[in-house]
Amino acid sequence: MGEDPIIRTCSLGLGLIASLALGSPALATPLVDNPEEQRELFVAARTADLLGDSDAAATLYARLIAAGPVDAQTEARAASEAIAAGRFDLALSIAQNSSQPDNFNLDLRLLLLADALRERRYRDALAVLSDDEARVQLDFLSPFVRGWIEAMSYRQGTEPRGPAMVAGMADQRPLARQKDEQAAFLYLATGGVDGAVQHIDAALSRAGPREARLRLAFAESLAGLGRPDLAQALLAGEDVILVEARQRLADGKPLGMAVRTPAEGLSELLLAVAIDLAEGRNSALPAGLAQVARFADPSNEGAAIIAGAMLERDGRDERALDLYRSVDESSPLALQAEDSIIQHLIEHDRAPDALRLAQAAHDANPSRAGSWARIGDALAAMDRHEAAADAYAQERARLGNDDWPLLFLEAVSRHEAGDWAMSERLLNQALALSPDQAILLNYLGYSMLEEGGDVELASAYIRKASRLSPDSAAITDSLGWALYKLGDHAGAVEALARAAELAPADPEIHEHYGDALYAAGRRIEARFAWEVARYYAPETAVETRIEDKIAYGLEPANAAP
Repeated sequence: MGEDPIIRTCSLGLGLIASLALGSPALATPLVDNPEEQRELFVAARTADLLGDSDAAATLYARLIAAGPVDAQTEARAASEAIAAGRFDLALSIAQNSSQPDNFNLDLRLLLLADALRERRYRDALAVLSDDEARVQLDFLSPFVRGWIEAMSYRQGTEPRGPAMVAGMADQRPLARQKDEQAAFLYLATGGVDGAVQHIDAALSRAGPREARLRLAFAESLAGLGRPDLAQALLAGEDVILVEARQRLADGKPLGMAVRTPAEGLSELLLAVAIDLAEGRNSALPAGLAQVARFADPSNEGAAIIAGAMLERDGRDERALDLYRSVDESSPLALQAEDSIIQHLIEHDRAPDALRLAQAAHDANPSRAGSWARIGDALAAMDRHEAAADAYAQERARLGNDDWPLLFLEAVSRHEAGDWAMSERLLNQALALSPDQAILLNYLGYSMLEEGGDVELASAYIRKASRLSPDSAAITDSLGWALYKLGDHAGAVEALARAAELAPADPEIHEHYGDALYAAGRRIEARFAWEVARYYAPETAVETRIEDKIAYGLEPANAAP
């Protein structure tokens, strides 16, 4: 038997392109018949896994399983890769053919639960929750699922038990912070407007990036229950998603956002958990949870956007883009998906592509909110700062009134284009509108230090920013640099040491730290700090300045700006 090209490609770690042409193998049909090829399949699967190509890894793991018995860890890994790749049928096939169900990972157990709920096999869903091996893993969501299943037995004229079961959860229970959101969904699903209203505000306050999605879901249900007044109140505001949703409901058009079934409720719950877990962690679990959420409710386009963000976070960029692009252009969340694509392109050094997409969207609908701002973002990423500033100004003109983020964006671009006087005026306008924005205070104060402005006033701005955001490396750096400019070298060293701990790979912070140490008489330590700065410095001019300091010490000519 000749060498399998997919194994050869994966073993070399060269993009795994050949694997994408393979379909999902039938697990009952052995594909290889000797241990050597099994070893090759395992190595190729692990290589694809490590390279972040879930689709290829899932295919290869499935072929390995089809070739003969594998250990529980390999089987679980195969299912996880299939889920990460969105190949849910393959993951379910692995589960159905497994002889080791006691060793299933959390993501596969959740997929089995979601499958039962989607198919309205509620007894099977309860069996998944009650399984001895699964009980500990799934305990965190058991009360929610049981509440939804109970709600499905609700009959008109009776008091539904499901919403009250969830609303009455003890605060010490895992995920108790999600009970308001789930209780609101449950009350609305069973016609309880008054009960839902008691939980909606609390749910929205904890929604984070899902707030717009939840507003649309609650509003659609309320409108359907004869309360368009409450629905429109929920959709108040200038956010383009809310503006368009208000118009849709006024025109009697559906939003497609309501949450009415146990599977849909599980989808939203898993998204909330995925977002919470994603903060500050590198685990692949959030992406798996978001993918299961997509499976639980295929119509949930918010799940596609969040799953895309989770995959992007894990370096699976093309898969993320595929999910963003899967959102239908008629969806209320289409603009959010478009924004995700544009920001993705900008962050991955594809600003010209982002500009073309933003310009096309603007040309298709020039009056749509945010279209000029997206053009500005792309232009700024291309270092076309004057054009970017003009685009942000156009967005402000379209709105007819100012808000601080747009003023800030235009100010930054004006500054980058060399017009500090205009930038400072815009920053002060923004500050008058929102005096407690740490990012705004920090930028204004630090820019004043750079431009030779009032050091005392600049320091006051930065001190306030630091009080508002004490764990920000950038703001702590600004505070240290302000103290340095004021001649408080000991205070500068203390602040800059903390900034360096918060951002150990930031060359600007380490250069500032070195300058402050040198001024404080700690010259050996200063050179260590400058060495770190030189290691991370991306620009030749900066490297030269730092090298000069390392060789000759700190002088006015080589001081950090």
